[in-house]
Amino acid sequence: MKMDQNRATKILVAEATSKEGGPIARFFMAASFHDNLDFPLAIEAVHVAEGSSEVLSVFQTEHPDVVIINVDDLGEEAFRLCKAIRLLEKDRHSGIIFYSERAIASDRVNLDKVLECGADDLIDTRVGDHELLARIHSVYRFKLMTDRLRTANHRLKQLSLTDELTGLSNMRSFNIEYQKLIKNCRDGKNGLGLIMFDLDRFKSINDTANHLVGSFVISEIGHLMRFSGVLGEGALAARYGGDEYIIAVPAEHVKAVWQIAEKVHDLILRSVFKKENFSFKLTASFGVAWVDPGFDGKSDDLIRSADLMLYRSKHKGRNQINGLILRYPINFEDIGAPHLLDKDELFGPEKLKKNA
Repeated sequence: MKMDQNRATKILVAEATSKEGGPIARFFMAASFHDNLDFPLAIEAVHVAEGSSEVLSVFQTEHPDVVIINVDDLGEEAFRLCKAIRLLEKDRHSGIIFYSERAIASDRVNLDKVLECGADDLIDTRVGDHELLARIHSVYRFKLMTDRLRTANHRLKQLSLTDELTGLSNMRSFNIEYQKLIKNCRDGKNGLGLIMFDLDRFKSINDTANHLVGSFVISEIGHLMRFSGVLGEGALAARYGGDEYIIAVPAEHVKAVWQIAEKVHDLILRSVFKKENFSFKLTASFGVAWVDPGFDGKSDDLIRSADLMLYRSKHKGRNQINGLILRYPINFEDIGAPHLLDKDELFGPEKLKKNA
């Protein structure tokens, strides 16, 4: 792996300070530092801090690449400081070096103990200047490689949870997050709604154009949901498969879920999908299902309910929204009026107030 040798390095030194600074600070601050030592370690800044609270404060504001802790000055506090830094760094690795003379000589500090607390190296103050810089540079290179590995792992994780075509969650990711939303609903924190929809007569696009155009349309629907703002905060959208999509919406009332379904429906209706020499206007059929806070039924029943309402929209002529409130007992083979949502009843009082 090619390393960026010219990247400037920020160093944070934790040692007892004085007017002229401690031994490590004096080493880096020396005017002859770069003239006397020919080594590819570009130093951007050296920050010196005394005591854990000051060190952590500087760490959070300056984000140093390497932290050098003088264990002679800080004693056991150095180990607690190292662990605290590891907790703060999150997805960004910092090289941590323990620096000592007296502690090593008295066997109070050894490499095993240093590595166990999360540091990367233990350096004896009596080493020469070249070895000191070489060890610091080695820790810095390890920091860069660790950062790149973490970045790569994060990208792989995102790819494993994202539908490649639409940029929405894939079903693996949706199922993980959906179970969390169900738990919140069961705990009474909020109600939960599901919206399922698919594109009406989508097969005709593949038949009249080609599958590349069909894939483009599917991806554009995902783009519209991700960037139009119609879903609002907290909604979880995923591609359910083919040209089907699913949206989970935690909310206080089913009206909020229905309104999101209407916004997505209208967004698709108003859009023109253009690819190659083809141009399409589309409609979509929607199913909405809702459970009140404290729901104690099966999580799959909510998905099943939204799916039933989607096909109800299909059977009633497409290009519409149908929904139900899931309450037990319920006969999924024959959904009755007590469960079905009526838009006029749902929003009637609000319309009357607006017209008054």
